[in-house]
Amino acid sequence: MMRVALCCGLLLAASTTVAQAQEGLSLSVGADYSTGEYGSETTTEIFSVPFSAKWTSDRWTWKASLPWLRVDGDPSVLPGLGGVINTNPRGRGRGGTPVPDPTEPVESGAASGIGDLRLSATYALSTGPLGVDLTGLVKVPTADEDKGLGTGETDYGIAVDLYRDFDGTLLFGGAGYTLLGDNEYLPLRNVANANIGASRTMGTGTLGLVYDWRQAATEGRDDRSELTGFYSTRAGERGKVQVYASAGLSDGSPDWGAGVNFTTGF
Repeated sequence: MMRVALCCGLLLAASTTVAQAQEGLSLSVGADYSTGEYGSETTTEIFSVPFSAKWTSDRWTWKASLPWLRVDGDPSVLPGLGGVINTNPRGRGRGGTPVPDPTEPVESGAASGIGDLRLSATYALSTGPLGVDLTGLVKVPTADEDKGLGTGETDYGIAVDLYRDFDGTLLFGGAGYTLLGDNEYLPLRNVANANIGASRTMGTGTLGLVYDWRQAATEGRDDRSELTGFYSTRAGERGKVQVYASAGLSDGSPDWGAGVNFTTGF
């Protein structure tokens, strides 16, 4: 998953009870920026504008998201995956030049375009004092792999999230597993991920903190480890604005990132 998709997915856990109460259609748009070396010798900057639509009915939540991306940096750094071994000779900044040794420093290049389409379906197994959600995810490869905006392969994932409210303080956590599609240029492995966090209702807003860990997609690379703080508040009768900032805690993560997201219901 791209970083903003993962981040927004984690922050969604902090407002699960609200999402279930507001049934119907909601649309959102945001902006996300991150920068870091991801264990390489080149700084890579990723800017994205994600668009998403969500439909909630009873215990089901269906969601689709599609971002516009601009990536500037190492062609072996891919949105959402971080640093990988990418020997695609048409990769970002390579201009068709073969890559004899993927461990050596490579060129830096910039590219922009549509990212991958991500679809998910969530079912609330329990809506009692302890909420339990089960989610299935599919990544449809709509991003251009030659531009380094995606892998060009389909991914499948599953996740379980738990949450419980204690008088305005929400504790939540979850774990997931993703089957990553690979090809001759990208020797990827399946990855596990986990997160834990807490949020507190403050007036009409919510303040929270999330820790996220994600296994490296390539052998020999560092796992991703990030801490994200967020604040969300109402915007009109059915709207919500959320801002967040993150700090990388490992070489496999971006150094820092920040973003904003606006959601409105219908």
